[in-house]
Amino acid sequence: MNRTRIAGLALAGTLVLGATAWAATEAFTARTSPVHALCLPDLSHDEYVPAAMSHLAYATVDRVVGYDPDGDGGPGGIQRVRLRVLRPLKGQVPATLTLGQGVGRDPQGRYTSHDPLYPVLSPGRTYVVGYTKDPTYGDGYTRYAKQEPDSALTRWTTYVARGATAPLAEGCDEGA
Repeated sequence: MNRTRIAGLALAGTLVLGATAWAATEAFTARTSPVHALCLPDLSHDEYVPAAMSHLAYATVDRVVGYDPDGDGGPGGIQRVRLRVLRPLKGQVPATLTLGQGVGRDPQGRYTSHDPLYPVLSPGRTYVVGYTKDPTYGDGYTRYAKQEPDSALTRWTTYVARGATAPLAEGCDEGA
């Protein structure tokens, strides 16, 4: 009976210590390191893109003007392209742009992108491009690109005028 009583007290003590440690950990973690979701604008819906961009243009890529490899020797780097602006859509957009774009490289040395919302800007093709001004790359750095025909201009002009913003994703906090 004595052994049973000691075992019972030991088990109860272990449970109390475990519960106390768990509660302390939860209180400390909640107070000092809250978990935040990475809250980026939803660029998968065209109508939300203009509100997320400081500059937006409809432009044709004239040529690739440079490539700066990653400093770590990895397969990626920054492609710099020269674009002829056919129509500014948002912000002060010059008639020609030089933009940087992060790209990967395949074994054959071709520039690649694994993100359908961020295709590699290719000479001769026309895109709606969103960018942030950054003199490091010429005029700016590409944040969005989508190949579009001329017939899409009316739609994009409407999106710019509306200025619709994407709803916050679950777990995002405007004040975070």
